[in-house]
Amino acid sequence: MELKNKKAIVIGGSKGIGAEIAKELKKLKIKTLACSRKEVDTSSLESVIRLIKKYPQIDILVLNSGGPPPLSFNKIKIQDWKKYFNQLFLSFFLLLQKIKVKKNGYVFYISSSIIKEPGSSLIISSSLRSAMSSLLKSYSIENSKNNISTINIAPGPFKTGRVKDLVKNLQKFEKTLPTKKIGNPNEIGKFVKFVVKNKIKYLSGSTVYFDGNLNKTFM
Repeated sequence: MELKNKKAIVIGGSKGIGAEIAKELKKLKIKTLACSRKEVDTSSLESVIRLIKKYPQIDILVLNSGGPPPLSFNKIKIQDWKKYFNQLFLSFFLLLQKIKVKKNGYVFYISSSIIKEPGSSLIISSSLRSAMSSLLKSYSIENSKNNISTINIAPGPFKTGRVKDLVKNLQKFEKTLPTKKIGNPNEIGKFVKFVVKNKIKYLSGSTVYFDGNLNKTFM
C-alpha cells in the first residue's frame, strides 16, 4: 500500500492511545481523522451512522474506545449492558460492516489484555471486548481475500486517563507491575506506524499483547 494520499480514521483519537496512533500515522503523511467522543460517540448508533455516511470508505480504520467503570457482578444493571454493548461492540460492528476498507488496507482494534485474563471488576469491559475480538477474527478471515490486515492490540496498564480513573495511587500501582513502570501510549502508536510503513501483512488475524509481562500465560 503506497502511503501517499491514503486516509485513516481513528475512533477515540483525541487522547491517550488513540491520539498517539493518530500522531504517528500523520508522520507518514497519511490524512488522518482523529475523532473525539464529541465527533463520534460510539454509545450512540446515530452518531456512528453519521460518520459512516460521511466516510463510506477508508484505507486504515482504528477502533478504539474508553471503557465502563469497575462494577462487581451483582451491581451491574441491564442499562449498563445496553449502553456499553453499543459503545464497545455494536458500533464497531457497524463500522466494520458499512465502511469499506480498501484493498491492502488495515484495521486495528484496541481491546485490552483482560480479554485473556478477566478479573472480577471490569466484567462488562472484558466480556464485550472478548466478544468483539471474536468478531474481529471472523472479519479478518472474510477480508483476507482483499489483503486487508486486521490486528487486535491488547494493552495492559498504560498511562492514560482510563488508568488514572481506575487506579488511585499510580506510583504505588507501578511498583506492583513486573516492569515497575506503566506503559507509554506512544509505544502503541509507533507499533501501528511500523506495521503500516513497512507493509507488515502476515500479522493479520493476530492479537498482540502490550502488557509488560503482566499476563502470566504464554499462549
